[in-house]
Order: sequence, then structure tokens, then C-alpha cells
Amino acid sequence: MKKQVFMWLSIAMFAIFVLWTILAKTIDVHEIYNHTTLGFYSMNYKFGDLVTEFGKYEFMRKVSDILLYVSFGYVGILAIFGIYQLIKFKSLKKVNPLFYFLLGAYLVVLIFYFFFEIVVVNYSPDSVEGSLKASYPSSHILLGCSFYLLNSYVLLKYLWVKDSVFKTLIHLSTVILSLLLVLTRLLAVKHWLSDIIGAVLLTLAIYFLFIGLCRWLIPTEVKDEYIELKEDEE
Repeated sequence: MKKQVFMWLSIAMFAIFVLWTILAKTIDVHEIYNHTTLGFYSMNYKFGDLVTEFGKYEFMRKVSDILLYVSFGYVGILAIFGIYQLIKFKSLKKVNPLFYFLLGAYLVVLIFYFFFEIVVVNYSPDSVEGSLKASYPSSHILLGCSFYLLNSYVLLKYLWVKDSVFKTLIHLSTVILSLLLVLTRLLAVKHWLSDIIGAVLLTLAIYFLFIGLCRWLIPTEVKDEYIELKEDEE
């Protein structure tokens, strides 16, 4: 039953995301610039006006960009671990399956990213005539938060972390970085509020699906020592 919890959470998050996306195209829709339309018009504009009055959105844009680049660093760290295992064992079969699941999760994230670049739901608030930018869901949130959450989970499993303090620090840092990315992107006026909410829902759906599949299909004993034992037996 425990292994199914995350699968059900993923299904629930994805269903809410689909519903939210439909509502974003049907609720309180108004025409804005260049004959484009925006759903949740009142909510989005009220929040946008509030943030604009705050007046620090240029700084927030820079911070959110930095946080996104940091998430790419997480990807780099896991890539180094994966390449290390491939070199060490000289066999794709002996590489920890967590890395294959992680690659699959990356692929899912990128598929959604490119899909919504083609199938546009909203255009960015800072779009200008002749240069409309897809805005839904926020790519910064989708990419950055997905990388933070997915990589931290794999890092803990790969290192076989048992120390509760170290676990707490990794979890806490991941949550803080993800929340900071969401907050700074909200205050950067690069996306509508509905774009941020949609990205968070989709990110959680992918993250819960990843954990659910890992718990369901990968033995809990999988770690370097386990693979080395298998290698010795052969």
C-alpha cells in the first residue's frame, strides 16, 4: 500500500493540473495584447499589479535565473556519479537503475517543456509585439524544481544516506531552494500567477510518479555494495 501512495498522489496532481489548465483557458478569459487571450484575468492582473508596486522584479529575475542554474549543477553532480559507475563497472547493466529512472524523468520533464512551447496556453506578461513568449507553465519552475527534487531523492538513495541529520539537511536545502525559486519567479513578473501554479502542480505530479516507480520497481537494497556483490558472484 505504501508503494502505491506516491502513484496515487501523482495521478491526483496530474488530474488537478489538467483541470487547472482547462480552467486557465475557460474561466474569466479576456483579450489582452496582440489579440491573445488570458484566463483567470482578474486574479492574474491583480497579482501582477501588486508585484509591480513592490518594484524589485528586475532583481528577482536575476535571482530566479541563478537558482535555475544551480539546479543544473545538481544535474551535473548526478551525471558525474552515473558516468563514474559506468567507468567503474564497464557495463550498462551494472549501473545503479536509479540513474536510468532519473534519465527517464528528465525526458518526461523535457517533453512537457517542449509540448507547452508548441501548444501555448498563455503568453508572458512581458511579451512585446512581434515577440510573444509562451508562459504556461513556468519553465523555470518546471525545470528548476523538478531538477532539485528528483536529484536530491536520487542523491540520498545513491549515497545510501542513513544519518538523520544529513538527510534532514539535504531535504531542507532542496525544499528551501525550490520555494525560493517559486517565490522569486512569482516576484519576477515574467509569468502570470496561474502559470506558476500550473508549473508547481505538474512538477509535483512528475516527482511523485518518479518516487512511486522507484519504490515499486527498484529493490530497496540497490546500492554500490549490492552491485559489487553481484559482480563478484558472476
